[in-house]
Amino acid sequence: MIDRYVIVQKLGWGHFSTVWLARDLKFNSYVALKVQKSAQHYLEAAYDEVEILDVVAKNTDHPNWIKSVQRYLQDDQD
Repeated sequence: MIDRYVIVQKLGWGHFSTVWLARDLKFNSYVALKVQKSAQHYLEAAYDEVEILDVVAKNTDHPNWIKSVQRYLQDDQD
């Protein structure tokens, strides 16, 4: 895994993590890598975020999800 990602630049940071743009050499694509601070009191927030992202990933093909995203994008353009 050490030879899989090449960091391109920092995308942003917050209270408990930093997000990096990286090149994934295995799939020849760009990815965002979020690096969590290691302090114990940030652990619960990290688990909450993983849980939310898991639900999102499992529902991206659901028709209601697609319709909702399309409405959001339409509203954003107006």
